[in-house]
Amino acid sequence: MACCADHRTRAPHAAVCLLVIFIVPPVWSVHMSWENWRSALRNGGDEFEPPTSQPHIVFILVDDQGFRDVGYHGSEIKTPNLDRLAAQGVKLENYYVQPLCSPSRSQLMTGR
Repeated sequence: MACCADHRTRAPHAAVCLLVIFIVPPVWSVHMSWENWRSALRNGGDEFEPPTSQPHIVFILVDDQGFRDVGYHGSEIKTPNLDRLAAQGVKLENYYVQPLCSPSRSQLMTGR
């Protein structure tokens, strides 16, 4: 009997989990898409204009550089340009790379 009672209490919980995981996100996505489309119609389509300028992205790939090899991390090595970029932009502080450069390079080139 304990097995059957346990099964009956888990079944509603599993159904709720499945509902939340598989039904709610697609329904919410369709709802938000519909609202965006209706908003664009109300505003005459002005809401979806392309940006006037492209973003400025600088991607710096360095091989065999340690965490403390730049000035803004307290290194003795002077890196004024990187320090200025770090002060005015975004710093990547939590990351992972492979011990060899080949996997990281192939991931960068292929996007996988």
